[in-house]
Amino acid sequence: MLDIDFDADRYCPVYNKEINGCLCYETIFTLSGFFKISSVPELLEIEDIEKARIICDECSHSDSL
Repeated sequence: MLDIDFDADRYCPVYNKEINGCLCYETIFTLSGFFKISSVPELLEIEDIEKARIICDECSHSDSL
């Protein structure tokens, strides 16, 4: 079992700010294609979703899943 603190804040290069763990993992799963983009309202503000996918995939938090 993964020991992930979903309440811990972390810097997100997609949003260019600190976000909580829940939004982080929702973003990872959404940008990986598991959920629709519209399911995460914060992603609707991102202009270039394909660029966001690349940034998210390269983030160290994506590796923890």
